Amino acid sequence: MTKALFIFFVVLPFALPVRVDATRTIKKTLPLISAHRGASRSTPENTKDAFLAAISAGADFIEIDVRTTSDGRQVIVHDKSLKRTTGLNALVSETDYATISTLSAGNWFGKDFGQARIPTLEEVCALVNLENKRRSSDVKLYVDCKAIDPQKVVSILRKYELLGTAVFYGDIQTLKSIKDQFSAARLMPSFSGIKQVDDLLKAIRPYALDVSFQELNETSVNYIHSKGIKVFSDLLGSDDNSNAYRKAVEYNIDLIQTDDVLAVKNIYREFEIHNK
Repeated sequence: MTKALFIFFVVLPFALPVRVDATRTIKKTLPLISAHRGASRSTPENTKDAFLAAISAGADFIEIDVRTTSDGRQVIVHDKSLKRTTGLNALVSETDYATISTLSAGNWFGKDFGQARIPTLEEVCALVNLENKRRSSDVKLYVDCKAIDPQKVVSILRKYELLGTAVFYGDIQTLKSIKDQFSAARLMPSFSGIKQVDDLLKAIRPYALDVSFQELNETSVNYIHSKGIKVFSDLLGSDDNSNAYRKAVEYNIDLIQTDDVLAVKNIYREFEIHNK
């Protein structure tokens, strides 16, 4: 065998794609991870405890739900009503912040979290800004715009140096209002089918689309990517499991949203090992 042929046969196997099994080729870049309402499996959702735990677990984003109180404060709470997480049978929009600030947002979750409170957007931004200065990698905000004051939200994120990296999820009108306040805002509407992607490009030029796990497939992901748009997907509830994480990686999406950051990271180790 000549020297040239010997080199060809030795090098060729290492030039082939690395595979975990007979059907799956490994991608080199794994999806980013967003902690849904913080570390909401181990701590009460949308509290500073939840956000600190998610940051410690290594989340790339923390997802926050923003609503407006009766006196105009931007607070972090998912439901319209305060009842589920605080016990007070009242709407956030009809309750002032002085009242909300006295409520426990953790008693429902466990006695160890009785002192947890509903934080303001400003408190969360201050916390993330501080943690980013302490750590080697920055955590970004995934802002679910439930019922916001766009001007206040943009102003607060700008103050804490989180505006340029944040992603804003919401309805089209709200996203347009955010863009009016900050033209470079990274907007993410819901995916409603391939036929609507071009319309969204014309309307708001989205940074990403929120695609449900059930709608993820190679065709939809490749088409969205071909338009220069990222694919984010919620893997929550019954979809928050190892098989779904692996499938999301297969589809080459850009971000997985989960209630369990560490569980996703454990699955990622499989891919990292096979890519070495």
